[in-house]
Amino acid sequence: MNQQSNSAIDLEQLNRISEGDIEFEIEILQVYVEDTLPRIAEIRKAIANSDRAQLLIETHHIKGASSNVGAIQVLDLVNKIEKLEQDSEQSLEIIADMLKKMQAVELFITEKSSIFESSKL
Repeated sequence: MNQQSNSAIDLEQLNRISEGDIEFEIEILQVYVEDTLPRIAEIRKAIANSDRAQLLIETHHIKGASSNVGAIQVLDLVNKIEKLEQDSEQSLEIIADMLKKMQAVELFITEKSSIFESSKL
């Protein structure tokens, strides 16, 4: 697995699913972010409402999507939050970390887009 500690994305996994198509990588990561951010908000609500069923629905979806695009750091955090039994300070910290990792994915998209646009010139 090609995941550096500061990398938001496992580049080998992303390359496997995109078959090296940078434009496709950008598109799937954008869809991933657009879909995942609202789900993180739903996780926060589910925890606040002690709605374990909704929590599991949202985490299951994020786990699959994160694994597919190579967002391993987000996947690890989702696994942690899924194991928590109740609303706690720890759950808020994990959600904050998830949002930071999502920002890192967005930065990765921006950088990848810039490189792609430069290569088209």
